[in-house]
Amino acid sequence: VGFLNGMFSLVKYGLSNCNGGFGAFNGCREGIFSRGVGHLAFSMPYNEASDDDQAEAVVSKLSTLLTSGRLSTSNKQVIKSAYIKKLPDANAALRMAQQLILTTPEFHTTNTVKLSGQKREGTTSQQPSAKPYRAIIQIMLYGGCDSFNILVPHTCTGNKDMYQEYLQVRQDIALPKESLLEIDAASSNQICETFGVHPNLPTVEKMYDDGDLLFFSNTGVLTKETDKYNFVKDEVTRLFSHSSQQFETERVDPFEMSHGTGILGRIADSLKAKGHIVDTISIDSKATALQGTPNLASSPFVLSRFGVSRFNLGASSNNMESHITAMNEATVPESGVFGDFWSESLVKSLSQNNFMYEILSGSVTNTSFPTSFLGQQLSVVAKMIGHHAERGVETDIFFIPNGGWDHHSSLIAASKVKFRELDNSIKAFADEMKSIGMWDDVTVIQTSEFARTLNPNSNGGSDHAWGGNYMMFGGSVRGRQIVGTYPDVLTDDGDNVIFRGRMVPTTSWDAVFFPLAEWAGATADDFKYICPNQDRFPESHFIDVGDLFEMNTLF
Repeated sequence: VGFLNGMFSLVKYGLSNCNGGFGAFNGCREGIFSRGVGHLAFSMPYNEASDDDQAEAVVSKLSTLLTSGRLSTSNKQVIKSAYIKKLPDANAALRMAQQLILTTPEFHTTNTVKLSGQKREGTTSQQPSAKPYRAIIQIMLYGGCDSFNILVPHTCTGNKDMYQEYLQVRQDIALPKESLLEIDAASSNQICETFGVHPNLPTVEKMYDDGDLLFFSNTGVLTKETDKYNFVKDEVTRLFSHSSQQFETERVDPFEMSHGTGILGRIADSLKAKGHIVDTISIDSKATALQGTPNLASSPFVLSRFGVSRFNLGASSNNMESHITAMNEATVPESGVFGDFWSESLVKSLSQNNFMYEILSGSVTNTSFPTSFLGQQLSVVAKMIGHHAERGVETDIFFIPNGGWDHHSSLIAASKVKFRELDNSIKAFADEMKSIGMWDDVTVIQTSEFARTLNPNSNGGSDHAWGGNYMMFGGSVRGRQIVGTYPDVLTDDGDNVIFRGRMVPTTSWDAVFFPLAEWAGATADDFKYICPNQDRFPESHFIDVGDLFEMNTLF
């Protein structure tokens, strides 16, 4: 839908940002290209003896240029009829023909298409069962969040002053002890009885104290349990790289045993196989994490943080959508399979777009959300959760990408801003979920591709590292605990510390997502599919679902 809106805008307004256009400037008068930075220059003035002859000449020319002459007779006729209705304005008629041909299966594939004359069915909401609703939200902080300034050692009554070691290693990017928000970790069997949370994360501190938030310590991409002496031979993921570690954090399948899928997509597949009605939704961009097995899962829906962009706003005629549907009817068996896939996907996308637009266009939240990027993303997620019953959904799985965390310089100042945005956004989301009675039904897991070096660089920043500290929260979470093992050595002398304070993770993403999947309704027989790499870890590596979630919230 977004692609077609952009192409329609290019045809009608030139390269502008009007109605989903790809340009930077606003110019929303069809056929007036002065505000765009460029426009389509192709033209065919009225030169034929009759309207029908003119339409035939134009559509045939477009078919040759845009489909190598493969445009079917029936689709050609639809476009010709729409062209004629725009005459005598030959320019407006050409724009109409160009837009319509952009929606055909012949334009998007190299197939020859034969229509059956049967209308395709769009998506319809299903009737949910009595299963309890669940929502998983993964917030992915792209760039590598400096998570050892999220969770800092504070008071340790053992043999070593861990805060002093933290101060020694972090130097000018360490947080002053008096600024930290103290949390009690006495029951978590960690190196310290008290830890400190970044001063710009007061909501995180409060949710922890309220028992709704926990931390996973020294967690990250991991092929098997290892240490600094063996990680080179043990780890198959290319480390310290944004692209590879982002990919693997979303995939959690280092040997690609479920090729092309992501961790959330496999959870969705497992739930669907058990009869759950599941939607997978990414905010603002596609996500590897949500990809399921082809032919088993429906395609994830990409939703803008501003809500649903209506298809073909400012349409060149009132019946364009009916023309588009007619050109993408069901096909006969001998028709090209790729063309059929395009048409099926398009009709379902248009139907889903209209359905979502009707739901969200008038939706408002009880809570005022921040206008930050993440605030807007969580606002639209909150609206979707609030309307899960109308959508006929039993499980929602959301992926929220949030960038700007790659602080190679000025880390202290930059992270203050980002942590404040994060804290304000999750506060609004939690308040909204509580106000609509959904707090116990949602779990948010915060991730990043890696943490950052404990040791600073010369620009007051830190660089790409590995294991980090992450949080999970929600009304069902058994919070007020730090799960995993916080490092008891922060200097390079530690067995799990690589050069400049890069921590080798001791908790894998497999161990984190196992119990989260079980909370959502997966069972033990699903785990091999959800985490294909599980057999490379000992049984003791994994965490029981009852240790992370309140038992009365489980299936």
